[in-house]
Amino acid sequence: MKTGILHIAKRNYILHGLFWLAWVISFTFIQTLNEGITSLHVWLMYYLITLPVFVTHTYLIAYWLLPKTFFLGRYLLFALGISVFLIVFSVIELLWSNYLVFYLFDRSRMFAPGFLNLKNIVISGVGNHYIILVFLAIKAGSSWYRAEYQKEELLRSKLETELEIYRYQLQPRIVLELIEELEVLSLKKAETAPEMIINISNFLNRFLYEGKEELIPLELEVKLLEEFMTIHNHALGERLSSNFIVSGNLKSYVVPPLLLLPFINSAIKIAYDCNETYESTVIIKAERKYLLFSFTFWSENSFKIADDEDNKITYRRLNYNFPGKHRLVENIDDNFREFSIEIYP
Repeated sequence: MKTGILHIAKRNYILHGLFWLAWVISFTFIQTLNEGITSLHVWLMYYLITLPVFVTHTYLIAYWLLPKTFFLGRYLLFALGISVFLIVFSVIELLWSNYLVFYLFDRSRMFAPGFLNLKNIVISGVGNHYIILVFLAIKAGSSWYRAEYQKEELLRSKLETELEIYRYQLQPRIVLELIEELEVLSLKKAETAPEMIINISNFLNRFLYEGKEELIPLELEVKLLEEFMTIHNHALGERLSSNFIVSGNLKSYVVPPLLLLPFINSAIKIAYDCNETYESTVIIKAERKYLLFSFTFWSENSFKIADDEDNKITYRRLNYNFPGKHRLVENIDDNFREFSIEIYP
């Protein structure tokens, strides 16, 4: 966040410098077009030497007078301040240009005696205010950009925190549910418990240590899902018919870990609570510019999976890692559930 603010500050300094440089060059060029190339040196010196006057005048209004008066609703005080600045800086600009520019570089341009009258002061002051209006327009645009940038940074920081919390919550949640399922299985089929313990141990070694990064190789993601399905295929036996289909070049992709696992886990939990028969299919397809994760769960009888929170957090994970390059497709029926994630890297 601090780096982002420093980046904006640096960008503003550069923009301000470029603005004033463009102002000097452009008006020197305009004056030269009117009077010929011989006047180039005089007008370049004029705009360079009087630049501090314009800069001071502009910044006092933009960074002091506006915040202290106009933005606080003190409009009369603001109008008074503008009038005072107009007169003061108009006098300074007339004196500065007459005795520091024209006197040194072209005395034929010096003003006639008595040039410091109210008419000349007002005309010069009003004429100089266009630069303030232009600068304020640029400042307003810059302030809007900075506010939007900071808003996006805050939202992104909040999302990163939420996703990190979710990953840390997901691990103990899956571990706890696996232990609970192991306890149920050990009571019903004690002879299968040792093998399931080995399967769970293999899965947890990868799940807790290799799958904790923000992005992991697709090959590791596939391995985690395979081992997770192996656990439940062994535990549920004939009550779960499982298909696991993988195709394409897995080595060229990294993905957020465990995108499908929460949905698979929510669906398979149903099989432990009843004696129905279920069929599941996991499809992972990796093409050159297309990545598909698909999970299908089916039964002859109706069932319901409540995983709205998993849907929401998965959508946010994808939007964070693949903004504008993903699609979620969900098909639901009484005895059928399909959840697909399409990624277009």
